[in-house]
Amino acid sequence: MKRIGMVIALFICVNAAPQARAAAMKPAALRERISVSLAADKREVALTLAKQDPVLRKALASRLSGEQLAVDLKQWLSTVSAPSSVTGVAERADLNIRRLKGLDRELDSLLQLRLASASMLAALQQGVEPLYAYEPDGNDSQWRFIEAFDGLGRVHRLDVHRMPEQPVLVVDIDARRDLAAGIKLMREHLVALGQRPLPVLDTAAAATSTPVTILDRIYLNDDEEPWISGNAEVYAIVNGVDPSRDAPQLDIVDMPYLDTDGRTYFPNQVLIFWERYRWAAANVILMEHDDNTSYQELVSYLFNVASQILTAIGQPEIGALVALGSGLVDRMPGEWFTNDDDYVDSFYTLEKNHTYTNYSGARGNAVVSLKPYELVGQ
Repeated sequence: MKRIGMVIALFICVNAAPQARAAAMKPAALRERISVSLAADKREVALTLAKQDPVLRKALASRLSGEQLAVDLKQWLSTVSAPSSVTGVAERADLNIRRLKGLDRELDSLLQLRLASASMLAALQQGVEPLYAYEPDGNDSQWRFIEAFDGLGRVHRLDVHRMPEQPVLVVDIDARRDLAAGIKLMREHLVALGQRPLPVLDTAAAATSTPVTILDRIYLNDDEEPWISGNAEVYAIVNGVDPSRDAPQLDIVDMPYLDTDGRTYFPNQVLIFWERYRWAAANVILMEHDDNTSYQELVSYLFNVASQILTAIGQPEIGALVALGSGLVDRMPGEWFTNDDDYVDSFYTLEKNHTYTNYSGARGNAVVSLKPYELVGQ
């Protein structure tokens, strides 16, 4: 399915000063730190599996269903009669990808083999030969074709935006596991930078009264993403000024239900813990996960930029909310957000105890309904 574009991150903003902008890292250096290249590893696995297709196809087709279009590649290969050379290629690629993303200590496998669309399942199960493809690196708006391989190792160039009729098996990472592990790393790194841990709901509910804002409804517009990218994986960066010190407050909020654009969701999800934000105001930026992000580098960059903006402002006042939020978005250059985590929309100066109904983001890509709530202990 189409990917949704970046997550909603809540950012408190102030007009960023020129000094803060000057301190920004050059786009090329920034991209080199935050974005990692995975296409070569995926390509090698796709070509290797394509050449083994007669051996693997029947076993794979029996494992897939309309509800389960992907298998964990490492686990699945261990259950079939795949040559050691094939499993070796897959395991080396998987390990290298996890190391590049900084997840080798968090996950023991990340690669999966995914059928591009449920509409292809019947043909695959009837014995139609599939193609094996992978998602390229780089800006998807500049992709000229999707490279895929047949059972003889021949290259096929597929249309980027039109779903193929022939079954296509995509060598990809498990985006849900990747993002969940990445969010855990980002939260841990923010704590290491001096922030308090994000409250656990059970802990928050144990307090006498904890004011929060709940995301009641969210809708994302059609983003026309390439078919090979699969479902979206979205998270929010809630951002403002720490109530007890002149420092930024960044909270990473997972949104695992939000996987398809053009559809309305009713998550009833706690989005903002107001005790963590000065002036009872915050901003949100929506971001979408893509494969090529190094999570520790991403969150370090965001925190450093936010710190630079506040330092340039001096003694923060409430006007800093807009400057911080808009400044963070301004410092997300196109050279960085290509096929990495992509910016979708922003919600600036959201206030405690306010209800927002069908509220559009700054870019008009997302519409949300938010309501105030009190978590009360039993």
